[in-house]
Amino acid sequence: MNDPTVTVGEEHPLTSSSQEELHKMEETTTTTTTTTTTTTTNEKTIGSDQQRENIDDTNDNDKKKVNDNENKEAIFQITDDNDDDDKSISSKSSRSSDSDSDSDDNKSEIRPAGNHPLQSSQLDVSAYSNDQQQWSQQENSLLDDQGQPNMAGSLSTTPTQERQVQLDSDTSHTKGFYNAGDLSEIIDLQVEGQLPEWLTGEHYTVGPGTYDVRYMRKIEIDGYLQSATSTFSFGHWFDALPLVNRFDLNGKRNTITYRNRLTSRRLIEKIRDHHGYAARHPAGLFKTDSNQTIFTKFLKSAPKTTKPDGEPCAARILAGIPGVDGRLFAQNHANHIQELDPFDLKPTRVLCWDEINPAFRGYSSCPNGQYDAQTGEYINFTMEIGYQSTSYNFFSISEREPKGKIIASVTAPTGYVHSFSLTPKYIVLVVFPLLANSGAVKYAWNESVLDSFSFYPNEPTLFYVISREKGQHLVTYRSDACFGFNHVNAYEDGRDNINVDIVCYRDDTIAHQLTTRSLRNPADMKPSRLAPSEVRCYVLSSIDEETISFMANNSMFPTTTSITSRISSMWGYVRGSAPQETNDVESSAGPSTAAAGWYATLPVASYGKLAQPSIELPQVNPLYKMHNYKYLYGLGFSAASSIGDGTVWDAIVKVDVETKTVVASWHEENCYPSEALFIPRPAQDANDELREDDGVLISIVMDSARATSFLLVLDASSLEVIAKSELGMLVPISFGRGSYKLRN
Repeated sequence: MNDPTVTVGEEHPLTSSSQEELHKMEETTTTTTTTTTTTTTNEKTIGSDQQRENIDDTNDNDKKKVNDNENKEAIFQITDDNDDDDKSISSKSSRSSDSDSDSDDNKSEIRPAGNHPLQSSQLDVSAYSNDQQQWSQQENSLLDDQGQPNMAGSLSTTPTQERQVQLDSDTSHTKGFYNAGDLSEIIDLQVEGQLPEWLTGEHYTVGPGTYDVRYMRKIEIDGYLQSATSTFSFGHWFDALPLVNRFDLNGKRNTITYRNRLTSRRLIEKIRDHHGYAARHPAGLFKTDSNQTIFTKFLKSAPKTTKPDGEPCAARILAGIPGVDGRLFAQNHANHIQELDPFDLKPTRVLCWDEINPAFRGYSSCPNGQYDAQTGEYINFTMEIGYQSTSYNFFSISEREPKGKIIASVTAPTGYVHSFSLTPKYIVLVVFPLLANSGAVKYAWNESVLDSFSFYPNEPTLFYVISREKGQHLVTYRSDACFGFNHVNAYEDGRDNINVDIVCYRDDTIAHQLTTRSLRNPADMKPSRLAPSEVRCYVLSSIDEETISFMANNSMFPTTTSITSRISSMWGYVRGSAPQETNDVESSAGPSTAAAGWYATLPVASYGKLAQPSIELPQVNPLYKMHNYKYLYGLGFSAASSIGDGTVWDAIVKVDVETKTVVASWHEENCYPSEALFIPRPAQDANDELREDDGVLISIVMDSARATSFLLVLDASSLEVIAKSELGMLVPISFGRGSYKLRN
């Protein structure tokens, strides 16, 4: 079977007139595995006419000529990603709607380029010149010796209606953590059931699409050069290169169309060329060995020169940002925003927040910004990383101020912050004691998060309260050490208190359990069961009173030793990276206890449990964001999986937070859902009374037994199945956050 060779772009994005030969890469690393496929070469030296072996190492007819430099053991080059001769074309003037090509209602209007910093009308498609062929067909490295998809490569994209479905004896979640293929065209899905008539619009998700990238290299054995196939693997669920999915739902016609795209093709080619991947920004990788020398960490290209598909943005996808219509925006932790065409999902550009407004400085950001529907503001922050502390710069973007404005900056420890909370009057930044070690030097040098952060169980979790109106940090609360990824909701109770609901873990064990190795080999998970979570409601009481007290205590010290700065610098002292001051109190219990003396002046954030079962990727009705609410949704465990070793979430649950009980759940045997996104039913008129659970949940579910995935639509009130559609391909399980956009 002859498969076409992968071609990404008309010219390789890393072409350079000069190259440097580095020392031979190590034969074995934690994330790079060398396959045993080798081909002996009769000559001890390789000439410029020698044929390069195909990635599969099975097709002699597909070999290509390479020059002397490509036959070296390891060739590494650093170039500017912004090639002068790259081509850009305008967006297509006519597009077919996914479900109703002749109806204007089924088309999202794209506004012409304007003055908005996020508005763009140009599309760089140099990496998509072979878009008529499916990426999975182009990618030989994802096929086995018989030319079929394998578990180290792409999973099948053949529609289930066209192939005989055979049940797999392996019904675990493991096959949901391998490479996926993408589609070159829109496909119509068969709908089982009936979509609600009001459910007409687009649903977007983002998640892992590429875990493994194969590349060719030359090795010397017994004086002879041989060709070998090696694999670079991303080491964590959060690190895999993204796959973006688009569903067009038409409730009136009861139709669903689907397309997807791998949005980092240029980066895949870069990994092949470099035999690895070195992140250029802090938080660029969560837990992956770059397979690169330390030299690469000092050679950063300017972020503004990055190609549209040159950065992985797989944590969150937004259907819009205030003031910008007709564009999608994918985000990551490393301060990147990837702009996508909402129809064909092609990346159009990638930028950083400081390109929108220079005041939004920082190399890291939060992938889960918050939207205030009342004010029309999108709120997020960037992180300016310092040796002993970090400045969290909170900003807002709105239609009134498309370039945005700084709300406030807070000096706090350099922590891993996956999300934050928002109320009508306040922003609440929660810094768990998973903090940058070595004075944040390793983090600043772009080491993986889990390699440059440590969890400090004897240190508190800190709650920074920021006034949106005054634009300043008011007070800091403290509570017991814990860890969390996702906030559920936050609201003011009318009695000068803030309730902040968070999915919490005892420590950072969960972050280490979600490595690619543990997810593919459950027996390797340590501990053997996924760390349980609990939903906590933290109460930050008497905000006004505590603010006065906090400010008074702050003013008792000189500026350089105020409580705010001491909180930040004390973390360096606790980690042994900051000198001890002469007036610090010695303690036989060690520096942690000495530090606790300073935290004792902070008010305590008390908490109670809202939900007993372990829940992740929480959801509430978005109309109840920043308000008191009753129902919480999320991924949970079925009865069988809750006691199993190495299992992941396999159910969708609904919790009544007032009674603290599970009131409904969905589970199908051998099925593993991704985020269940809540879409509320829109009101028909002013007299239409909506319940809090009036809407649907939508999730992409992997059916492990049949090695395929389906789109699931549940009634949010009962979690009964309303509709489902087979995708005809396996979509990897995702921890990313999706979005939707309804049409009238």
